[in-house]
Amino acid sequence: MHDDLSPLAQHMGRYMAERCVDGLPGHFDDELLTAFPDEDRKSISLALAELEAEGLVTLSHVIGPHLPRVRTTVDLFVSCDAAITGQDPVEDSVVLARMLIDNPRLGGNTRNLEQAVGWERRRFNPAFALVVPNVAEGRVRASIQNEYPTMGVLLADEDIVQLRRYVQRHTR
Repeated sequence: MHDDLSPLAQHMGRYMAERCVDGLPGHFDDELLTAFPDEDRKSISLALAELEAEGLVTLSHVIGPHLPRVRTTVDLFVSCDAAITGQDPVEDSVVLARMLIDNPRLGGNTRNLEQAVGWERRRFNPAFALVVPNVAEGRVRASIQNEYPTMGVLLADEDIVQLRRYVQRHTR
């Protein structure tokens, strides 16, 4: 994880990443007070602010709860997964991008891409979430579901070019 984060922020980041068992962003709130009983609320709030400053979580302040609502980001998995799962989501995303370049039809249904690569969902989702921004918005299947970052991508030539550039940037 980021070396400039406090030990508590690093520990909390890892804690949240470990509990996102499907590799999708997770939601946390006052349960963090229970998970870190030796820490006071102010210390936990500061650690969350550190994580937010690094783009690892987003915070939504609401009236009532002691802590803001916390939503993890893909960047948290990028920072933590090598230590947690032994996999690097960026390296994995390059594998997926290459698969899509070689066979664009695989992207039409995310489940098919997941089956083709043969990874468990916890490994697949963060990597695929890194690939999706390389596809133009109108070609990303927007649907409300909680299995994947998106249900699929419909690739045009422009998207293939972007995926090639992505692979080049991440394999130097």
